[in-house]
Amino acid sequence: MHGVARRCNEEHELLVVPKAPRAHCPSQSPRVWNLYSIKNNKLLPLPFQVPYVDRFVGSSKGWLVTVDDNLVVRLLNPLCLVPGKQIGYDPNTYITLPPLDPPCSVFNHIRKVVLSANLTSSHDDYMAIFGADHHVAYIRTNKEKEWTYVHHNWGILHDLIYYRDCFCAINYNSEVIYFNMADRSFFKYLPINCNVNLENFETKNFVKSLAGELLLIERIKRWDWHGKLGCNYTKGAEIWNLKLDSEGWEWREMKSIRDCALFVGDNISLSVAASDFCGCQPNCIYFIDDYENFLYPSMILENSYALKYAKDVGVYNMETRSFTPYDTAKDDVWLVDTTKLRIVPSFVVYEPA
Repeated sequence: MHGVARRCNEEHELLVVPKAPRAHCPSQSPRVWNLYSIKNNKLLPLPFQVPYVDRFVGSSKGWLVTVDDNLVVRLLNPLCLVPGKQIGYDPNTYITLPPLDPPCSVFNHIRKVVLSANLTSSHDDYMAIFGADHHVAYIRTNKEKEWTYVHHNWGILHDLIYYRDCFCAINYNSEVIYFNMADRSFFKYLPINCNVNLENFETKNFVKSLAGELLLIERIKRWDWHGKLGCNYTKGAEIWNLKLDSEGWEWREMKSIRDCALFVGDNISLSVAASDFCGCQPNCIYFIDDYENFLYPSMILENSYALKYAKDVGVYNMETRSFTPYDTAKDDVWLVDTTKLRIVPSFVVYEPA
């Protein structure tokens, strides 16, 4: 059995899931994973084997991003990781980046890694949000051997995206920070004028619309305390469109996204035409919550409430302004108690010979 690469005419979003949850089949190797096609609503016969890593930290341009205990960042192409195949040093399959500087604690140190282009077609700039205060580091692998660190006073950064040949970040105040990698310049642009109740807090994510415009999704959440343990739930959501013209930048609130549906998560967010996906609801935002980022190991071990109610996963309807949560207690392919990663393969599919 071997892999054959071919170009795809369209992008298909895939969900990375374990081949068999440990609770159901302990004899199966936890390193063998499958791809779940969201478009076709089924598991694909494309098992791949992932080498040991400490944890996944996201996906970008069809690559999985991992980090180990030594903060070494590695990029894996899941469509080339055939079970039983030796990974070796094939740059189309496995790329190792220099380690980041060690922090006081490695717990959830790297938040997100973003690529500027497909690694197989061009040399790349990488960028990472890292650390408890979400500082930024970047590297140009064709020119540099170590990460460059950006020490800023922009506050906590929520998300990072590669848009119009530059990296853009969003901070807690909804200010957009523009990174020009060519001359290493950084600019900050106007925030959104919005007032938020102090009982609430927001998470912010970038999404590129089908029309190629930059959207900002503000997920409004509220804390619910049970003794000393608190969880949060989605109370609302807002969508803002960043308009660029000769006079500058302007945020415009969107009350509807019509036939579009947005998939928003920590590792990747994207916009799709709902009519192209059976069962996909138009004018809705599908949220995936990686709330384990905020749980310490002691909380997970000592109190099952943290795991049972901490995952705020569901669909927000822009027309009715209502949020419908998924029952995360159910043990199905979407909500098994493990990390979910969405990937959009950029140029290859694996075909058994």
